[in-house]
Amino acid sequence: MDGIKIRTRFAPSPTGYLHIGGVRTALFNYAYAKHFGGKFVLRIEDTDFERSAREFEADILDSLEWLSIVPDEDIVYQSQRLDIYKTYVDRLLKEGKAYYCFCSKELLEEDRIRLLTEGKKPMYIGRCLDLQPGEINLSKPHVIRFKVERGQGLATGFKDLIRNQFVNFNNNEIDDFVLVREDGIPTYNFAVVIDDALTGITHIIRGDDHLSNTPKQIMLYGALGFKVPEFAHVPMILGHDGKRLSKRHGAASVNQYKKEGFLPEALVNYLIRLGWSHGNDEIFSMDEIIRYFDLKSISKSAAIFNAEKLLWLNSHYIKSKDPFDISNLLNEIKDASQKPLISDIQTVSLIDSLKSRVKTLAELRQKLNFFINEEPEYEIGLLNEFNFNEKDLSFLNEFKIFLSYLPDIIFNYKGDLNDKTEIINFIKNSVELIRQEFNNFLSKNNWTIKEKAMIIRLALTGEKVSPPLFEIIFALGKNRCIKRAGEFYRLYKPRAS
Repeated sequence: MDGIKIRTRFAPSPTGYLHIGGVRTALFNYAYAKHFGGKFVLRIEDTDFERSAREFEADILDSLEWLSIVPDEDIVYQSQRLDIYKTYVDRLLKEGKAYYCFCSKELLEEDRIRLLTEGKKPMYIGRCLDLQPGEINLSKPHVIRFKVERGQGLATGFKDLIRNQFVNFNNNEIDDFVLVREDGIPTYNFAVVIDDALTGITHIIRGDDHLSNTPKQIMLYGALGFKVPEFAHVPMILGHDGKRLSKRHGAASVNQYKKEGFLPEALVNYLIRLGWSHGNDEIFSMDEIIRYFDLKSISKSAAIFNAEKLLWLNSHYIKSKDPFDISNLLNEIKDASQKPLISDIQTVSLIDSLKSRVKTLAELRQKLNFFINEEPEYEIGLLNEFNFNEKDLSFLNEFKIFLSYLPDIIFNYKGDLNDKTEIINFIKNSVELIRQEFNNFLSKNNWTIKEKAMIIRLALTGEKVSPPLFEIIFALGKNRCIKRAGEFYRLYKPRAS
């Protein structure tokens, strides 16, 4: 970009968990920098000492790493830069561009109410603007304010890269805003300018809720002699009702999406399309996002959060994912009460069968409960839906005999455990052999699979809906299937007689 080395940043406050809006901002900044071969910087704005917490900081860092939005340099912490901010505010005071304000909260509130009563905009009226040195007593509570230059026709403006137009603000409508609070901590608008300038940020991409902050920050850039960066204000994300996105719309923290079994690539894909487009394409890898991303294709209208679209994308990525990888991911999202999955051939076979039928990994794990648990849970209400008679139950004894005669070679893989292709082929061949043997078993006894499928499915899984029977038999193995068929017969027989 005209020889400029692009540098963008994401600057969250560790006062809560990382949510959808923040992640999209981080992703836009990351993609823009990478598209131009630039650098992406992460800054933790942790000067709100009462609300900031290590727990939230860890969540932010873990979430960004999980999504592969990784900074190119060491993380900048505002709490470690207080001396730097003091140096610059002292300079502004010395140059007459800032001043001490001793007005109490009560006095400021009185002024605000009076201005509102007079039909004027409530803003600081400059009570301390012209204090003489003898009137300044720094032992009293005070703040430091920026001295806004005012006058007829004075305005502060910039070209917004999303709107592709100039935005101007009348200086007379801008407060002498606070730079340093009573506790000595710099305010957002002051600290962010120092940080962005000293870390060489060239482009600030953020939500349009920051639009009113921009003229104040531009004034500070000018007062301190810093080069003003480019600004791009992204329209907000709204819920389906047109209101600002919140939990009630289904938006959760990144960590919650992870726990519920969303894949990072699905969440990244969804967020990049939440306000940005590249033709009619819907599916993007991170490499493709970096290749195509630009600010011109960001919508000027607010994006609408659509939970169903996110689920659709997640199901797409689950379908295309290696079942061996899914097995490991399922263990990552399990809670303390759940048993870990063993990543063996049987587990992989079921995952491969089920992954095209689910929208989240949590849903997939739930569908694997019959396999993970030693015994299925037989719900009486479910069993009573079917009028199994003695003949139906007796079939299970024949089924047990059939199972006992299945060759062990069908279930015992002897090949290379690192050869995923060979393992998948073994699973497919074994399932097909079980299918053939089962069909022969039915044919010899003049039975149909339609007649017998449900009682087998219920006996082996405790569920009406499950993977195909032959894949269940392979995954559970002969002995578990025989045990479950026998247990079902024992439990259900008294109700059938």
